[in-house]
This record gives sequence, C-alpha cells and structure tokens, in this order.
Amino acid sequence: MLYQVPKGSPSRALLCAVLLLCFQCSYAQSWKWAIGNNITQYAFKTSSGIPVDMLKPSSGLHIQLAHEHVLLDTVRLISKFSKSAIFFSQNLKIAKVMSYFTYEIGLKYDQWNAVGDVQQIAFAYQTDFLGAQIGLGPTIPIYRGWFISTKGLLSGHKLLAGNQLVGARYYSLTIDDQFTPIKFLWGYHVEVVKRINTQLSAFAAYQRMQTTSSTTTATGSLGIQPTTISFGIKLSGL
Repeated sequence: MLYQVPKGSPSRALLCAVLLLCFQCSYAQSWKWAIGNNITQYAFKTSSGIPVDMLKPSSGLHIQLAHEHVLLDTVRLISKFSKSAIFFSQNLKIAKVMSYFTYEIGLKYDQWNAVGDVQQIAFAYQTDFLGAQIGLGPTIPIYRGWFISTKGLLSGHKLLAGNQLVGARYYSLTIDDQFTPIKFLWGYHVEVVKRINTQLSAFAAYQRMQTTSSTTTATGSLGIQPTTISFGIKLSGL
C-alpha cells in the first residue's frame, strides 16, 4: 500500500517519508573495522613498453578503519523543515533509492608484496603502505538480516617502508622513484553483511583495485593490482 502525501502539510508528508523509508537502515552511520589479506600483482614494463612476467603475486596484511554513512538520512530528514526535506517528502521514490546508497571514508594499512626470479637469482618486494579511501554504492537487504553491499572505490597510498631482496642483499625502496610517489588506485568492493543485533554486524568482503596510472621512470613503469579478502565488524548508531 502506498501512502498519499497530503498537499499543503509538509510535516505530515515528512512523517510519511519516514514511515516508508526508515526501515531501510536502522542507523544512518556506522564504524567499520576489517582485517584481511592482500594478494598483489606487480605489473612491470620495460622502458620500451615490454611487459616483465617474472614477478609472481605474494600475500600481505590488510587493515582498515572506515566511517560509513547513508547518502540520504531519513531520520535526520524528519527533524528538518527545509526545502530539501520538503522536496524528498514529495518525491518518495527518489528518496527511497538514495536511502539505499552509502558512502564511506577510511584509512588503510596495506602490504603489497611480490616475488620472482631471473637467471636463478631470487628476488622479492616487501612494502608497507598507508592510504586513505572513499567509496560509494548501494546496500541491499536480501534475507532476514543479510545484506549485500557494493561500492566503487578511489584511494591514495603512500609508501611507509619497503625493501627489495635480490639474492642475499636488501635494497631500500624508499629512495626508488617507482615506489616513492603517491599511488592512486580505483576499483570495486563487494561485501556480504549479517546483522547480529541492532548495533552490531559482521561482514566478509572481496575487493579488487589497480593503480590509475603506472609510475614511469627511465628503467620502465610499475602498476600495482591488489586483490583483498577481509573480515570485519560494523558498529552502528555511534
């Protein structure tokens, strides 16, 4: 049954909006903590543009803290007597679609590692990056407290520490022009969420990212493509 929005009565219209929409998200914001594993592919090309395939993906730690917020907070909508509040109360379909979308801002710690060998000489890359990330996408209820969330992501990462092992020697990557610039990445994130109670949820997530452009130096170019599997919790209403 669809509620009819009474004309000339903004307060009653806003009440109808809340009755229709507030069930979409019991709490408009939440804090997320996640820990997981990165499997990182390094994409090297020589200065002449030839791909170097001697590198193999390796695993590394992933830790994230993020703040997630509903794009349109219907609870706050009812508390405001403004033009935007009246607009959404009179356009419930638009408000309902927007109430499904969430955005997040977070901090990340990532280890992006790789191994390889050439002419029987083994080498490895071990790196620690600190980054900031933003994301936007819908969260859809699927069944009795289960939700699926997808987001498009954009992040920037700065190298904190890194070493390259060649044979029996280590070389610092903090002075390597292919690693020292800020790395900008884009990608997507898929999350399956189970609500445990009104404030606590648990989730498992899959994330795929890649650098927006390769870092080019005189010796070639470097792109990074991490795939992340993580698990975490959400605390809502804080």
